[in-house]
Amino acid sequence: MHLDLSDAGFNRDPYPALEALRAEGPAVRDDVTGAWLVTGYDECTRVLGNVDTFTSEQPEGTGPGVFGGRVFEVIDSPRHDEIRGVWAADFQRQRLERHRPSIERIVDDALDEFVPRLLDGETLDAIEHLTRAIPTRVIAVLLGIDEGDQRQFSDWSDAMGAVAGALFDPSERGREILRAGLEATKQLNAYIADEVAKRRDRPGDDLISKMVTSPVAGTMSEAEIVANNTQLVFAGNETTAKWMAHTLVTLARHPDQRRALVAERARIPAALEEVLRYETVAQIGKRTVRAEGAEVGGVPIPLGDTVTCLLGAADRDPARWARPAEFDTRRPAKNHFGFGFGLHYCLGINLARLETAIWLDHLFDRLPAWDLGGEIDYGINFVLRGPVAVPMARAA
Repeated sequence: MHLDLSDAGFNRDPYPALEALRAEGPAVRDDVTGAWLVTGYDECTRVLGNVDTFTSEQPEGTGPGVFGGRVFEVIDSPRHDEIRGVWAADFQRQRLERHRPSIERIVDDALDEFVPRLLDGETLDAIEHLTRAIPTRVIAVLLGIDEGDQRQFSDWSDAMGAVAGALFDPSERGREILRAGLEATKQLNAYIADEVAKRRDRPGDDLISKMVTSPVAGTMSEAEIVANNTQLVFAGNETTAKWMAHTLVTLARHPDQRRALVAERARIPAALEEVLRYETVAQIGKRTVRAEGAEVGGVPIPLGDTVTCLLGAADRDPARWARPAEFDTRRPAKNHFGFGFGLHYCLGINLARLETAIWLDHLFDRLPAWDLGGEIDYGINFVLRGPVAVPMARAA
């Protein structure tokens, strides 16, 4: 079997192909790439949770990576915890509450521009005009970035996010998107490098200052310090913006459940978790076998082989969820792969939950109903799957 991750039809609705793959067994070798494809929830937890056997680490000397330096996301050793630990306290739920007023202001600013135009009869792309800038502006606040620079921040992050899809696109357009993304990363790195220098002289209570004044910074190269901050910008934007986009589409397609949420706002967090289970953003967890005797579901996996955990399939595993292909905001709560698993569980999980819950609650205040103004294009970025555009219109 072979999954063509660059096929737009597959990315629009990958689940029939993923279910056919599930029927083939717990670990199926891709005929073209040679990677082992895993669809089961339990099997994926065992792969992602066992760093001694399955690693995501890039060896020293393999290059600086897309962010211009080695980041903690590609480190499995204790070094991962050292770097991540610099920011861990700042992403705890209670500590993030101090940023609630700023997040509410950012959300309301976006809604102030978007909702009146929609109610006046325009059909607008919600990604371009509503969801895209919110997560980037939020992470910019945590990084201590000047408000006047936040729009440029968002543009850089968007260009970086498009790179994953461009890697599957051999056309000239794909190559241009790739060039633009790499240039955006370069410019963002230069901006972050300037901010790092400023915080060394005048540290504050922001994430950049926390990094440069930490004991860990003394063991990091300048490129590593910059790259880890740049990664934070990207991670804080791309997945959360796509989560919001999936929410708009899914609730438009399930208006009865949307109406129930409008009437019972306390259920918003649970509903958002169900969106992320039902339409997983980060679809792939890739690992390399680094120990002899590896197996997945009883299937032996040779040393050096790649194991690709298909997290969207795992989040619809019928062995874990009843009626997994149905969207149900009243589904009993269970852990899903929307924020990863194991050592590389998402650092920003509490921030993403806070800002999406604020966003949806405030959206319901102003726009309790909406329609989709056209077909939804999911592009070809299966790695971080989400709508390319969400045409929204006022409800009929």
